[in-house]
Parts: sequence; C-alpha cells; structure tokens
Amino acid sequence: MKPLLIFICLFLCAGWMEIHPVSAGRIRSDTIRVRVTGEAREEGEYELPLYSTVDDLIALCGVTDQGDLNALNPDTVLKDHDVLHIPEAETENGQQKVSINSGTAEELCTLPGIGESTAAKIISWREEHGLFQTLDDLKQVSGIGDAKFEKIAGYIML
Repeated sequence: MKPLLIFICLFLCAGWMEIHPVSAGRIRSDTIRVRVTGEAREEGEYELPLYSTVDDLIALCGVTDQGDLNALNPDTVLKDHDVLHIPEAETENGQQKVSINSGTAEELCTLPGIGESTAAKIISWREEHGLFQTLDDLKQVSGIGDAKFEKIAGYIML
C-alpha cells in the first residue's frame, strides 16, 4: 500500500512542476579557449571555433620578429585549454630548444637520454591527451621520471 501511496504523491507533485528536457546542443560548446605565450604579438587567451589549428591561432595573435614558427606544426588541431608557446629563434647558447608539443621523433631523439621508443611515447601521449600544458607534464609519459626530466629540462620548451 505504501508504494502505491508514494507513487500517487509523486505523480501529483510532477503535475505541479515544470519539467523541460535538456538539449544536448546547449551543453556542447562550439568553441575552444586556447592560451598563447612566448613570442606572440598579442599574448593571452583566445576563443576559437572547434577544430582550429595552430595556424588559425597564429593568424589571430601574430608573431614577433624573434618568433620561430619553424618549431611549430601549423596543422596541429588545438583542444580546449591548450597552451601554445611560440619560441624564440635561438636560446642563450645558440642551441635550438625542442618543442615537446610539436617536435618530431627525430627532433626529440636529439635530447639527452631520449631514444626512438621514448620519442614515440611522447608523440603518442600528446596525440591522445592534447598539447602539454607545462614542461612538468612530460613526466606523465611512461619512461620519463624526475632524473631524465632534469637531464632534458634545459633543452625543451612547450
């Protein structure tokens, strides 16, 4: 008897409430927010359409004369909350740093202690999870611990 009484009460209460279905279109956003740092003319956060590329972002923010676009892959598709760092053309000692967000396997292999298999793991991780947000995020890649990270920290950038 109690279940029937509870059902009737709920049924009557439902008649007084306004229930509206949630549209999936209202939940999903058609834009992403991406932050750009480094040698951009206009550093900051940008709102872009879904599936925008590095090239689309660079067209919005611009690059200073010291910026090195060769270190970036213009066809990389950005994800929400990515951070794109536009590097300087050269470092203090004249050696080019390797971008962990856009470096090729060959470029990553030039880092001390990084071989072909670790380079492949780095590329696989960023394809699965998106661009690295900080240099320390590199430690999430299997095979890169604190000791290996300390060896390469001076040779990498976002």
